[in-house]
Amino acid sequence: MRLVTHHNEDFFEAHLTEMVHLVIADPPYGRIVKKAWDQRSSDEILSTYVHLMRRLETCCVEGASCYLFGGIGKPGYRPFFTAIPLIEASTMWRMKNLITWGKKRAYGKKDNYLFTREEIGWFVLGEEPRVFNIPYLEKKRGYAGYNDKYRAKSEYLRRTNVWSDITEILNGKRHECEKPQALYDVIISTSSNPGDTVLDPMFGSGASAISAYTNDRNWIGY
Repeated sequence: MRLVTHHNEDFFEAHLTEMVHLVIADPPYGRIVKKAWDQRSSDEILSTYVHLMRRLETCCVEGASCYLFGGIGKPGYRPFFTAIPLIEASTMWRMKNLITWGKKRAYGKKDNYLFTREEIGWFVLGEEPRVFNIPYLEKKRGYAGYNDKYRAKSEYLRRTNVWSDITEILNGKRHECEKPQALYDVIISTSSNPGDTVLDPMFGSGASAISAYTNDRNWIGY
């Protein structure tokens, strides 16, 4: 197992020497964090998403998965949702599902519902994913299935595209946008196998590397 970090290299300029099976990308969403790198126009953020996915086409195997983090944005500024059809129109990546990560900490205004969500677009290079290890929750379903003919394959509930069981990091972050390892554990164990190579082109805190190491995957980070 290898953990390779390229601290001073830009992924867009790098030359990878091996093919990648899974990508986890957490690019700037735009105007979420009060840092210069996140204060960009909608067009700049949109260009980053599309440029990233085009670049990933060149280094991923057929059927590779890419989990792309994003946000819903605001009226007139929704680069993540604008990027999805552009990615599908200009690359071979296809969005297989849109995952909502439901967080515990809520943000609200008096004229709106409490806001607790973050989006994760699951893209596949080609028509079908190379790997999909069915993910289950720790909670048992309590019933055998729809009926005797269609019995459940596990006594545990199967994970849906709304993830509300993973708590965000509330204190002691190493990076403003650090994600919990449990989030990476689900993605890595579902969409790759032991020995596969996981790429994080914008690795921030490096939490994805910890998960890759724990789950016996190779990891490359930029």
